[in-house]
Order: sequence, then structure tokens, then C-alpha cells
Amino acid sequence: MTINLDNIQITRNKFFNELEGIFPPAAVGKTPFEVVDEHSRFNFKLLRYVKEKDSKRIVLIVPHIINRPYILDLHSDVSVIRKFCEYGFSVYMFDWGYPTMEQRKISFSDYVRYLDAAVDSISKEKGIKRVLVLGYCTGGIISLMYASLHPEKVEKLILLATPVDFSRWYDPRILWGKVFNVRSVVSLYGNVPGELILLFGRSLFMYHLPFFSMSTEFNKEFLTYESWRDALRMNRWLIDTPLIPGSMYIQFIEDCYQRNLLINNKMRIDSQIVDLRKIHCPLLNILAKYDHIVPLSSGKALKDVYSGKSYEEIVFPSSHIGLSVSKEAHLNLWPKVCEWAVRTG
Repeated sequence: MTINLDNIQITRNKFFNELEGIFPPAAVGKTPFEVVDEHSRFNFKLLRYVKEKDSKRIVLIVPHIINRPYILDLHSDVSVIRKFCEYGFSVYMFDWGYPTMEQRKISFSDYVRYLDAAVDSISKEKGIKRVLVLGYCTGGIISLMYASLHPEKVEKLILLATPVDFSRWYDPRILWGKVFNVRSVVSLYGNVPGELILLFGRSLFMYHLPFFSMSTEFNKEFLTYESWRDALRMNRWLIDTPLIPGSMYIQFIEDCYQRNLLINNKMRIDSQIVDLRKIHCPLLNILAKYDHIVPLSSGKALKDVYSGKSYEEIVFPSSHIGLSVSKEAHLNLWPKVCEWAVRTG
């Protein structure tokens, strides 16, 4: 017998949407967009952000699976979406929706296929051959898979807080996944409750807080006006966690954390092997110095398997979430990222 949590996530989302109407500080994701595609079986959507002048300079954003994508458009002045729009990009982003019990069989393959279909559609519409892909955390893993399997379709690749190497079992940020019995959770719920992963995340944050808080850079991020102004938005994002498709999460935990197949080029998508050495496009790897989820060593390991000629790495003095929403990141990180996207090629 499995416990159905479908209605909880949908009801919670409706509550927050209604709260926006009476309390504007709860509003998120307000950069205008339109839904240009919706999967017929899953809740996947492809969003296109509306701007006055269309552009063949494209960025396709692959967000985190475990949380909602509006973290990249939290507020008008701390919005990754708006920053790319300001630099003349036509911005597309996926919304993975709220998986239901019927969609518990969604796998990494389904995400990669939908990404491929979106790239083909955008390329045909814009009359281009390749697109720039930006992947955030687990979305970065999907982006790596796609760039490995379809290198001819990716112009450039930007990774944001993306784990790659899961070998360091002694690090609590890796150890939890190695001991997590994901199959027992999936057998009980069908999908993995986002609240459970949030609990792990909070525990890891509290574990690292004494070490991180010794840094003035880390403390500054949480003492700015913007952090307090957006506290409700941030809490909404943390609470508004969707269910995670059971099949995908089993593969993520067992193949990445427990077998470390990704960095060793042994992970499979359907019958194809994900070989990271096949990625040759220019690659920008952005990591957070004070990341309670992704160890720096895990993200940095990508450099050892990358076979292209243009690899750049930025370790920014921020937290995992601060990479997207802190004032410092939008002053000193994202202009550099957008400039890299414009000039590199």
C-alpha cells in the first residue's frame, strides 16, 4: 500500500497563489512568460519569457528537479531570468510541475528526451543549429547527460551548483545519499516527498553553519536588506516542494551517490552510456564556496573529464541558494556569466 500525497502539494500551491493577491511580498516568478509547450503525459512545461525584441541568442534553463524553478526569478532585482533578458537573450525555461502518483515512473530518460524535443523545437523556430544550456543542480546533471548524448546540439554549457563526483563518502553532503534507503521510501509513497529531502537539506545546513558563519562573506549574504525583504519568498520556495518522481530519484541516489557512475562515465540513459568526455562545447562551471549541498570537490571534478578546449570555473563566495538570489551574486557574478555567454564561442 502506498500513501498518496498528490493533493497536498497541489493544495499548498493554490494557497500560495491566493496569498499573492492579498500579500504582494509573497509573489514570485513575475517576469512575463508564456507556456509554449506542455507534455501530454507528464506535467512538464516549456516557458518562454516575453520581451519586446526577439533574439537568436538563446539560453535554455534546466532547473532543479527537487524545488520549484521560480528561485531563478524570485524578485525583479535578483532574477537570473531578467539578467539574461537584459543581455539580449531569448530565455526559455522548463517547469517540471507537480508529479502525481501516476507519474512516479518518470525517469532521467524522460527529462533528457523532453530537453531534446525542446532544443529541436527552438532550433527550428529560430533557424539555429545549437543552443546555450544552463543547468541548475540536478538540472545540471540532466544538462550534462544531454550534452554528452547530443554534443552537436549544445552551443555552450553553463552549470550552476552541480554535483558530479560522489566518491567522498566521509563528507556528510555525500554520506547521506550513500546510506539513504530510497527504495523503501518509494515503496511507501510512490514518489519521494519533497519535505523529506528538505529535512536532509536543513540538517546539512545546520551542520555546516558553525564553519560557514566564521566567514564574513557568508554572514554578509544573510545580513543584507534583500535577504530580509525576500524572506517570505524564500520560505515559500522551501515549503513549496513538489513530490520527486520515484523512479528518477532511485536512479539518482543509486547511480550517482552509491555507485558514482556519472563521473566514471558508466551511467546509462536507456541503452546509451553517458560519457562526459564527449562534451566539447565551451563550459562554465559555477560553484558556491559555502554550499551545504554540493561539496566543492564534487563540482570541481568535472574538469578532470572535460575534453573540450574552453573550460572556465567560478567559485563564488555564496551559499547554494545565494548563487541565484543574493545581491552580491547579481552584482558580481551574473554580469560575468552573461558576458561569458555572449563572448565565448
